[in-house]
Amino acid sequence: MALKVKEKPVKPIADLAEFEAGLSAAFAAAVADPENAPGAKSRAGNPVNLAPRIPEASTMSAKLVGNAQANAANWLANVLAPRKSPVAEMKKSSAKYKTRMQESLAAGDWDRGVANIDEGEMYATINALGSAVFTQGLAAREPKITRVFGKMRPLLLALTAQLDAMPTDTDGQREAKMIAAKRGMQALGKQLRGTR
Repeated sequence: MALKVKEKPVKPIADLAEFEAGLSAAFAAAVADPENAPGAKSRAGNPVNLAPRIPEASTMSAKLVGNAQANAANWLANVLAPRKSPVAEMKKSSAKYKTRMQESLAAGDWDRGVANIDEGEMYATINALGSAVFTQGLAAREPKITRVFGKMRPLLLALTAQLDAMPTDTDGQREAKMIAAKRGMQALGKQLRGTR
């Protein structure tokens, strides 16, 4: 038996163009009234384990910090034994950065910076600082993390409501929904950074 709080239904969205056209308005409404963002008050699922679809900001930040603390030893082991050389991977990703930071790359800043990295020094520093730096840093930033998740949650709720309104009957519709999800997350990031 599912418990559902009555909410204003979201109008079905026919295609990707309609999704993109409505996303800015949905984000604006979610920012203006985060408490009433679509899905903010609904609970659905197993009655023993009811939870909101997008958790509260404090729940998300507490989970992030708790998971970081629980996985500190794994984090340190993985950082000290990467599957690929970080310096080699940074060199390979130069083209991606060129599209995002044209001015810096035109001056050669990226390539000069990567050439000056000493991997031995990098791992020695990480090992000397230990895993506590990672978890302490996150724990110290929990208020900031909670604030950011607080801004992000209504946007996520608005985005998921928009995506839920898209049809998934055909392959083309499912592909359009996947593209919409990608573009929606990009738009959400721009909204959070204040660039939109």
